[in-house]
Amino acid sequence: MRVRARRLTLVALLAAVYTVVSLLPGFPIIGAPGAEIDFARSLEMGYGLVLGPGLGPAASFLGALVGKTITGGGVGLLFTPLAVVSSLTAAAMAKRSLLRVKGWMVSALILALLLAVWFLLPTGQQAAIYAMPHTVGLALILLLRGKITDLLLSREKGKLTIGILLSSYPSTMAGQMLGNLIFIQFFSPIPAFFVGILPVTVVERMVITVVATLIGAPLVIAVRGVLPEMTKGSSPDS
Repeated sequence: MRVRARRLTLVALLAAVYTVVSLLPGFPIIGAPGAEIDFARSLEMGYGLVLGPGLGPAASFLGALVGKTITGGGVGLLFTPLAVVSSLTAAAMAKRSLLRVKGWMVSALILALLLAVWFLLPTGQQAAIYAMPHTVGLALILLLRGKITDLLLSREKGKLTIGILLSSYPSTMAGQMLGNLIFIQFFSPIPAFFVGILPVTVVERMVITVVATLIGAPLVIAVRGVLPEMTKGSSPDS
C-alpha cells in the first residue's frame, strides 16, 4: 500500500509539472490557429521511462489535458493524445518484455502502424518525403532493438543518457506522426504544406529530443533512488 501510494503521488506530481510547463509559450502549429507544440512534449518520454507503459502515458495525458483546458481548450485539445503515444513508445523500449513480446517490438509496431496509416492516405502518399524523419526513427529501433533497452536499464549515467537520447527520438516522432494524422483529419491540408514544413519539423523534433534527454536522465536517476521497482525492465506488464 505504501509503494502504491508513492506511485500515485509521483503520478500526480509529474502530471502537475507537465501542466505547469504546458502553460509556457510553445511553437505555433502552422495552419492550425490557436494550437501550439508545447515544450512539455519533452517530458513525455521521461515520464514513460520512470512510470512505465501504464502510468507514464496516463500522467502525460492528464497533464496535457489539464494544461490545455486551463489555457482555454480549443484546437489544442485535439492533440492531447500525442502525449500518450510518445510516452508509451518510450516506456515500451525500457521493458525487456511487454504484453508477452519484447518491449522494443511494441515501440516499433506503434511507429510502423502510424506510418502505414500515413502512406495509406492520399495526402501522405503525395507528401511521402515528409515521413522520412519518422522512418529514420523506426529504422533506429529496428537496428538497435534490445540494445536500447540495455542502455535504458544501465546504472551507468553515460549509457543511460545515450539510451534516453536514442529512445526519445523515435518516441517523439511517433507522437508527431499521430499529430499529423489528426491534423489531416480536421484541417485537410494540401500535401505541399507538409513538404514545406519538413525542415521545421526536423529542427523542432531534434530540439525536443535533446531537451527530453537532458530532463530524462536526472529524472530516471532520481526516481530510481526513491522507487527503484518502477524503473525495472523485467516485468512484462508493469
